[in-house]
Amino acid sequence: MPVITISRQLGSEGAEIARQVAASLNYEFVDKQTTDAIFRQYGLTRFDELYNAVPSLLDVLNANNLLLVAMANEIIQAVAHRGNVVILGRAGFAVLAGLADVLNVRIEAPVADRVQRVMEREGLADPDAAGEQVTQDDEVHGKYIHRFYNKQWDDPANFDLVLDTGALSMDEAVQQIVAAARNLDQKVQPADAPSTRSLQIDPVLADAVAKAIANPLPEVPT
Repeated sequence: MPVITISRQLGSEGAEIARQVAASLNYEFVDKQTTDAIFRQYGLTRFDELYNAVPSLLDVLNANNLLLVAMANEIIQAVAHRGNVVILGRAGFAVLAGLADVLNVRIEAPVADRVQRVMEREGLADPDAAGEQVTQDDEVHGKYIHRFYNKQWDDPANFDLVLDTGALSMDEAVQQIVAAARNLDQKVQPADAPSTRSLQIDPVLADAVAKAIANPLPEVPT
């Protein structure tokens, strides 16, 4: 029952690839909306503000922020414990690092391709504006992962599979991830290998995760 985490650059088509992988494998799909729903049940809505801003040193030392990140980690672990799930973003590769039944995937693409896709998706006429979005998104996620997990967001060593959608079509990327997941599922792991099944999950949290996946809450208005 492997778990797939997919980390992606803005404009790499990673979100759609993740959805298609989940559909191809008949896996559950968990993204920002799902984790937000779980947070809302626990009254922790400030995490979205933290995740989407470049954290300063004071943020790292702020007990409230550390509590939110710890809770986010527990949610990702609880989701992974279910098995047969694709987790999009939310630092999944860092939270679940070292677990034998997790396939960590990174989706990236050349900057020019990403800028063009952002322009098309958002109807932008100014490539500089789209380029700024791409640059800022990379900075935000890179600093977040480094500050709270002491890992490099763009280091290939943190992933089992790195795919370039500048060179691969979406279908080809999906096929490669599906094949890798099936290979992992068939691989015989040592009996003492750490896995998502060995994670200790709070039953209350597990129930909240199950409910959020079955019936996601609407997004909070901004």
